[in-house]
Amino acid sequence: MPSDSRLDRPDRLAWLRSQGLGLACGFATVVLLAVGSFVLAGTRDGASAGIGMDDLRGFFAPPSWVHLWFYLLLPVAALYALNTVLATWDTVSRRWRAGVRAPSSYAPSVVHVGFLLALAAHAVGGFRGAERGEVILTEGWQPVPGFGEVRLASLDVETLPGGMPRDARAEVLVRGADGREREDAIGYNDPLSSGAGARLALLSELGQVRVAELGSGGDGCVLAEGQGCLVAGERIEALRVATIAGGGGAALVRARGPSGAVEARWLRDDGELALAGNRPLQLRAVREVPAVLVRVREAPGNPWALAASLVLAAGLALMWRRFVPRRAAARDTVDPGERVGAVEPAGPAVP
Repeated sequence: MPSDSRLDRPDRLAWLRSQGLGLACGFATVVLLAVGSFVLAGTRDGASAGIGMDDLRGFFAPPSWVHLWFYLLLPVAALYALNTVLATWDTVSRRWRAGVRAPSSYAPSVVHVGFLLALAAHAVGGFRGAERGEVILTEGWQPVPGFGEVRLASLDVETLPGGMPRDARAEVLVRGADGREREDAIGYNDPLSSGAGARLALLSELGQVRVAELGSGGDGCVLAEGQGCLVAGERIEALRVATIAGGGGAALVRARGPSGAVEARWLRDDGELALAGNRPLQLRAVREVPAVLVRVREAPGNPWALAASLVLAAGLALMWRRFVPRRAAARDTVDPGERVGAVEPAGPAVP
């Protein structure tokens, strides 16, 4: 009788899903990361000056032999992920074909899926993350990429005895494209976020800045140097904001003049400039106000990391029986003298 060729055929890819390969990849990953920590610390002022662990593209701009540990880490991590996928699939399929339906039996496989999502989070965040620039937030509305318009409502700073800030909390108002406003807060470890953390506005610096309050009729805005806004339908940019000896202030603004050409002109608080259409622009005040500098960053790996944490939590929840100590079985406490028909074992005679 001919044998089943499928059973006789050797599994040449069994090594890819073997536990030994997984252990080897895990050990190699730990060793390479340990080497990398020393290399990054030793070359922080040289080849690793522009590298951050949240942006892996720095390792290739330009490539350097001192980062050989990282170039080796990439194929090791890829092989580790492939080993995990194949081993997990093999385990799940075998148990399912064997008729195992208890959810707790698949808990380790769920944990493996969480591990794969965590690897994907590092890869997506490291190679797809990007900086969107910095924005100074004061009491005037300013566009923040990905969030709409934001303005600072209040700033609470907790300082150390030496005067250095220990903690900071900036209360802000966020206005979306639909015109709706909502309250939010930004702190050192509490960024403004959207899209499950895929876009962040991180608190970078805080202090005081000089601003110019500009207006035309019932319309106006508050600008720090380098900022712009719309006043009476015209784009106004504040190039310089200064105080004048003896009192008062002035601002160098850039906007369309009566001729329609964009001009840079000085505006004092006791005068006005004509905008396109002969609409007047006044400098209402120059003052010092609290301000925070936020750094906007695209972090597409954060949703993947969130998904990984949820999947890992689900896997651990399925293992709950393994972490709960089993109760000792209740013992029979009935008095032997009350047992009916019990046969007592033979024992040594009592004198």
